[in-house]
Formats: sequence, C-alpha cells, structure tokens
Amino acid sequence: MRSRSSFARFIRNAGTVIFPGGMGTELQRRSYRSALPLWSAAANLDAPGLVEQIHADYFEAGADVAVTNTFRTTPRAFAKAGRKGEAWSALRQAVAAALGAKRKAGRLVFVGGSFAPLEDCYRPDLVPSAGELREEHSQQAGWLAEAGVDFLLPETINAGREGQIMAEAASATGLPFIVSFVVDSEARLLDGTPVAEAVEKTDLPGRIGVSLNCRPIGTLDAAFRKLSAVYDGTIGLYPNGMGHAHDDLGWCFEESGDGIATFTACAMRWKAAGATIIGGCCGTTPGYIRALHRELRGSGERRARTSLSQRLSPSALPQDFT
Repeated sequence: MRSRSSFARFIRNAGTVIFPGGMGTELQRRSYRSALPLWSAAANLDAPGLVEQIHADYFEAGADVAVTNTFRTTPRAFAKAGRKGEAWSALRQAVAAALGAKRKAGRLVFVGGSFAPLEDCYRPDLVPSAGELREEHSQQAGWLAEAGVDFLLPETINAGREGQIMAEAASATGLPFIVSFVVDSEARLLDGTPVAEAVEKTDLPGRIGVSLNCRPIGTLDAAFRKLSAVYDGTIGLYPNGMGHAHDDLGWCFEESGDGIATFTACAMRWKAAGATIIGGCCGTTPGYIRALHRELRGSGERRARTSLSQRLSPSALPQDFT
C-alpha cells in the first residue's frame, strides 16, 4: 500500500507529473496487428513482453506513470470477439506487465489502472443502461484494484452519465483516482455535458485530479482554459499526436498533424498556466515523452523532481503513511 498512498502525495507536490504516451497506437507502430473489437487488449495475452517493453520505454523516456493496457479488457469487449472468459486474464497480464516495468525502472514511478467507456469512446449515443454501467464498471475497477495498481484512471469519458458511474466505481475501491474526459473545444463532453457539470458529478472521495484526453492538441488547448476557469484542483492533459482514428485498425499514422514540436510547445504553455499532469494519448510515442522530459529538465524541474522522488521513496516514508 505504500506506493498507492504515496502517489496522492507525489501528485500534490510534483511540479509536473509526466504521463506516458499511447499504448495501443504504439503497439501498432511496432507492427503488432491490432483490430477491433479488442484493439490492443489481445496483446496482453499473446505479446505481454512487448507490452512491458513499451512501458519500460516510456519510463526510460522520463514518464512518472505507466497506464495499464486495459482500455478494452472487459468481458463486454471480449464477448464481441467470442472470448468473454479471457477478459480477466488479459487484465491481470496487463497490470503485471506495467508492474514488471515499474520494478525495473530504478526510480519512484507508479501504475495507473485504465478503464474506459463500455462502448466506443467517440459514440455517446451507444452508452448502455445505468444498470449495465454500474455492474460492469464496478467489476472493472475492482479487478484493477485487486491486480495491484497504484491509482485508477477512468478515462476517455464521453458522457456525463457514464462518467459519474465510472467515478463511483473508482471511489468505491478506496484507491485514489483521476477522471479524464473527451471534450470539444468548448469543454463539453461529446454528449453535450458541460465540463463544469462533469467535474461536479465526479467529485467523490478519492478523486485527486481531472484530466482531458484523446483529442487534438488544439482542441485540448481551448478546452483547458475553460476547465481551469471552473476547477482549481489538479488538472491533466494528454492529447493525441500524429495520425487519426481508423475504423478497422484503431489508428492510422501520418506525418501531418500534431508532431513533437507542437506538443512540447503547448505542454510548456500548459505547465506555465497551471497544468500538473501532461502526457500523450493516441499517436504519441516515447519520442514525445522524451522531448517533454527534456524541456522540463531545461526548465529547472529535474532537481526538484529528483528531490521529491527521494523524499517519497519507500524507505523515506513515515510509518503512518502506509
């Protein structure tokens, strides 16, 4: 429990917490053949070493967090592939891969347990009934907590109704959690819910931050200003990088779009404006995170981050902080 409790303290005190970049798109970039409905989830079973290596590469690049490859490790998704009974094994292997990379990182890092909307994250019209949401999200959050993650990350939330239930499921585990929304440039969730309402309805015990993710950099840049006007807590941003969503592959890479230079320039502006968590989502790579870490190091955060890691190492934590 030490690392679980120390994560909340770490995020309160760190100048900037670096999240990793994309996992599913990085698997695809490294020639893993992903396909819907499971997309990246099958890799936990047939390529766990590759999943762990990607986590390790993000840690090496400077990330403070690994986000588990559990975006689609639900019985619902596996049932669509005729493999419903493999969902728990896929989730457990995903967490094991992240924890394996964490053990080898050589510094204080954390593992966040990702769980996503039950259906397509860009299709709020597909959100299931409240009963289905409660049952399935409670199961997913409980599985992640049981598998040993340090915090929970209900992410890519496109609808206010599902977001509230996801936050309830996360809160019920007793773990710290961060909620992350998919929004338009006016900071409305894709079902039209204003972000201020979504923030209010997910304000439950254990929530330590609010984030925006899985949208182009320009969209999040505009939405960040509106979010920060209504929420004064820890804010995170992890936008998409190069490429665009693809119905069959999940993601199609292309050189045009939001490259590393655009990402780092916006990231430093977000940091100056008060963002605490910065990372990448679909289409971002270890190169994005390495460039971000380099910019932060140049801004003088390296010494502060090293000092904080030393203060929060297990040997340095007081006995009542376990």
